[in-house]
Amino acid sequence: MILDKKLQIFLAVAETASFSQASKKFSLSQSVISFHIDSLETELGVRLFDRRGRMITLTSEGEYLFEEGKKLALSARKLEDSFSEHSKKIARFVRVAGCTLTCAYTLPLALTDFRNEHPDILFSFSTLTQDDLLEQLVEEELDVGFVGHPTQHHKLTSRECFHDEIILVGKPKYFPDHLTPFELSNFPLLWINGDRGLDLLLRKQLPEAGALIKNLDIFTEVEDLSVLKNFLRAGLGVAFLPRITVADELHFRLLKEIPVEGLDLNRKTYMLYRKNKDHRETISEFIQFVENRCPIDD
Repeated sequence: MILDKKLQIFLAVAETASFSQASKKFSLSQSVISFHIDSLETELGVRLFDRRGRMITLTSEGEYLFEEGKKLALSARKLEDSFSEHSKKIARFVRVAGCTLTCAYTLPLALTDFRNEHPDILFSFSTLTQDDLLEQLVEEELDVGFVGHPTQHHKLTSRECFHDEIILVGKPKYFPDHLTPFELSNFPLLWINGDRGLDLLLRKQLPEAGALIKNLDIFTEVEDLSVLKNFLRAGLGVAFLPRITVADELHFRLLKEIPVEGLDLNRKTYMLYRKNKDHRETISEFIQFVENRCPIDD
């Protein structure tokens, strides 16, 4: 990106309020991230962050730079896009983002098939909250987004695309082979954070089946799926997850499926992209590819 590296790093730290998250995004050590922020503060002659232990907040000068920096970043992306029409390498590039579980498992399968047909196309991928994803789509910072529940926006087209079967899983021999919804409250439940579609589905359908959320023993909430699966394999509890995310664990009998009487959970994923926009050929090809795989009327 043509935007100054120090400013890119500052925007990442400001958006996440975390030096560690910024270091992951840029694959740099936290000391290097801190060096760039210190250099920027020295260059501008102001303090951009207030630091209290591990907590950081923007100063008034930092807030001003954050708002103006976002405008510069958007202008830089638009400038890059204007040149992309004259550069095959850049033009064959699609910016994709989505929710955690869909983008970790379902989406890669679709991308593999698409790449087999279009081996010269490149992708950038990021996991975003729904609010950030919608904002970046509207501001044309993203080309295509995927969310796990119906989402309406007057500037965006929404198309149903992927389906996930949601199952209850736990460690073999630690938990019963099947449960009733009422019996769910007798066992510790591990809850995955960061996937709003799955969260909404469970909070709606579990009570309808007779398992009130308030009565469940939610042992812990976990953001990272690999950590959650380690908890499950240790026998700490059970969890509702898309079948595709635990296919290997089920195959090798590290986890088992626990049917819940009367509960049939299926989650849909929706593809979002801007309406009334003359998309680059590459983006149109990708949108059409996904829609042809999952032809659903708007």
